[in-house]
Amino acid sequence: MKRKIKRHSLIEIIEHWSIAISGIVLLFTGLGCLPLYKRYYISEIPGFAWTADFYNVTVVHYIASIIFVSAVIFHIFYHGLRRDFSLLPKKGDLSKSIKVIGAMLGIGKEPPSDKYLPEQRIAYVGIGMVVLILTVTGIIKVLKNLQWIILSPTFESINTLIHTLTGFIFILALIVHVGTVILFKSNWPLLKSMFTGYVDEDYAKHRHSLWYEKIRKN
Repeated sequence: MKRKIKRHSLIEIIEHWSIAISGIVLLFTGLGCLPLYKRYYISEIPGFAWTADFYNVTVVHYIASIIFVSAVIFHIFYHGLRRDFSLLPKKGDLSKSIKVIGAMLGIGKEPPSDKYLPEQRIAYVGIGMVVLILTVTGIIKVLKNLQWIILSPTFESINTLIHTLTGFIFILALIVHVGTVILFKSNWPLLKSMFTGYVDEDYAKHRHSLWYEKIRKN
C-alpha cells in the first residue's frame, strides 16, 4: 500500500469547500439578479422555478454571501494566527509558473516545488483581490438599502458596475481554476486531496520535493 502524506486538515477542507460552494451559488444567484433566468427560460427547467422570483434569488444570494464572507474571514484569521503563509507568492514565482505550465503541456521539466505550485500562489493573490473587491462592493450594495444611508446615484451605479464586472472576472477565474485541475492529469492528486486531505508519498516526493523534504525532517 502506498504511504499517504497529510496535505490538508479537516478544517482546511471544510474552509475550501465552504468558499467554493457558496462562491458558485453567489455567481448563479448574481446572474439571476440581473435578471437572466426568466428571460432565457432557465426558470422553466424543473427545480429552477424559484429563479424567476427576484426576491427568492436575492435571499439565496444574501445567505450565500454570509457563508462566503464568513469563510474568507475565517481563512484569513486561521492561517494568519498559525503563521501559515505558504500560499503567498515568492520571488521567482512568475518565471517558475511558466515552466510548470510548460511542463504540463509537455514542454520542458517542472522546477522543484514547495507545498503549493508557484502558479497556485500567484492565482491565490489574484483571486483574493477579486474576492476583496466583490466583498466590499457587495457590502455597499446591501448598505444602500438601509434608510439612514444615502448614496448618490452615480456612486451606486459605479459600485454596481464594478461589482458586476468583478463577478464576471471571478467566473473566468473559477473556470480556469477548475479547468487546470481537471484537464491536466498531473493536478488530479491535488483535487483528490481536497476531499481526502492526503496525497501519495511518491507524488509529494516527485512534484513537491521542497515541501516533502521539510516534512520529512520534521
